Amino acid sequence: MSLYTRLTGIDRAENEPKLAIHSLFALLSERKRGRLTNQQVLDSLGLSALEKTELIVLVGKIIDSTLDAGEVEDVLLLAEQGVPPYDTEAAVKSRLGV
Repeated sequence: MSLYTRLTGIDRAENEPKLAIHSLFALLSERKRGRLTNQQVLDSLGLSALEKTELIVLVGKIIDSTLDAGEVEDVLLLAEQGVPPYDTEAAVKSRLGV
């Protein structure tokens, strides 16, 4: 499964754990504040190797200002609600440029 499937719930199987979007951004904010390490963030989310890679790419785009964190959160929240055009994983990834 992908990070985006776990965050948005798009095409997520019932037995696949959902990640809360707000929790992810709270963890990233605490990381930015120096209260958590990268490893603590990754460990707390229980990500697969693929999902870790996807998160690293996404965070890299936020760090280099390609994307704004609020913008990413907005897109993910809209996708979670199934709001077109963000109702497919491909559309979400395309919008975020990942």
